[in-house]
Amino acid sequence: MKILLTVPVTSFVSDPPNFPDLGLGYIAASLKNKGHEAHVRDWNMDPSHEKFKVWLMENRPEVIGIKVFTKDVAATQKTITIIRETLRGTTIVIGGPHPSASEPTDLMNDFVDCDFAIRGEAEESFPFLLSEIKNTGLKDAKPEKERYKNIPGLVWRKGGDVFSNPISLCHNLDNIDFPCWEMINPKDYFFDMLGSTLKEGYISPIITTRGCPGKCCFCCVHKISGRKIRYRSPSNVLKEMSLLYNKYNVKKFMFMDNCFTSHKENLIKICEDILKEKMIIEWDFVSYEKLDNLTDATLSLMYRSGCRMIHLGIESGSEKTRKVMNKSTSLKEITEKVKVIKDNGIKVGAFFMIGFPEETIKEIRETTNYAFSLDVDLLKFTICFPLPGTQNYDYIKEKYKFSIINWASFNIKDSPYPVSQLSSKELNRMLNVISLRLCLLNARKIVIRKIMKAVRIFK
Repeated sequence: MKILLTVPVTSFVSDPPNFPDLGLGYIAASLKNKGHEAHVRDWNMDPSHEKFKVWLMENRPEVIGIKVFTKDVAATQKTITIIRETLRGTTIVIGGPHPSASEPTDLMNDFVDCDFAIRGEAEESFPFLLSEIKNTGLKDAKPEKERYKNIPGLVWRKGGDVFSNPISLCHNLDNIDFPCWEMINPKDYFFDMLGSTLKEGYISPIITTRGCPGKCCFCCVHKISGRKIRYRSPSNVLKEMSLLYNKYNVKKFMFMDNCFTSHKENLIKICEDILKEKMIIEWDFVSYEKLDNLTDATLSLMYRSGCRMIHLGIESGSEKTRKVMNKSTSLKEITEKVKVIKDNGIKVGAFFMIGFPEETIKEIRETTNYAFSLDVDLLKFTICFPLPGTQNYDYIKEKYKFSIINWASFNIKDSPYPVSQLSSKELNRMLNVISLRLCLLNARKIVIRKIMKAVRIFK
């Protein structure tokens, strides 16, 4: 079958990323392996919805899969409307973080014009669904529960009823084909990795694990890939890195998985293999909640193999709020670990959020004061978003006595359902003050760098 894998039309999306979508790449590879003709249009697509219509008319895919983030629900609905107006008979399947975290009935009520949704990992489920569609067609006399009951993670409707199956996870990640890199070629994207000193080559995301045991109140990743960490073998990871390095001229890697450093032996082996292969690269990653494996010895090895930045999801500088978030690492440990990382020549990025359950101005000020006290190279602040499938979402449903948020019109900046004790207006005011403080800090750093450069010149 001819399949299009896509994201919402990017002109409808606020702040779209600009690097290859690994999820679509993985699914494209699984479809290609099953003999399907797959096409990918992701974050580097032409943003014109008129050109999207032209592409649909020229290629006429039989099935279209759309990856949906919660913030992009309205953009996805608009994209589905375009598809229905252009190709009425095309089967539409939605998947990704938002469908995986949402309740099936709520999800299908929000997307009345889609045919199916897939929750969780889709490398096996999507080809399974296509086989069912191809073999019997959409119109079939077989009872709905019998027809689709063996397709993991599938959500579908019949009349006024919504049916769903439990998700299924792949336990041996080495058995999954690499993303279809020829369809998401890194050279076609224009993302710059912060702090990189390499002057050539392209940037690519990559993952080494799936799943996360963390219980952060704001995160729904466990709804997508479970709480148990599943690992790719270091040799499998290096094989993909070598492919990207030698065939696609990738010199900068972004390890996107939350738990990259959770297995010390794997971390060390990956670094050692990079050095053994003499790959001249740079890479960064998002740190696992537990920082135990970031020691002087491992950090030194990581630096020698190309690690140039570590992004820490610290989220709050208030111990009280961190308990609400279910964070286990203390601020004292984080401060000490930042110093160890910096002492080994690796830059640090720190991410914080404001607006957690029952958070007050006092706790937010503790967070900002702590954040600005850290010796880090990048600071980023956002407002806590009540994603479906999270403790925060359950909290505000109980607090405001509603059953579901209208995600198509929801905007965190003017939400009538703030998670914290502050109103959305107050949270935005505080975020603006923090942003101004960041601008002043960055300007100060630039001035200091210029002064130091001038001093060196005139010595």
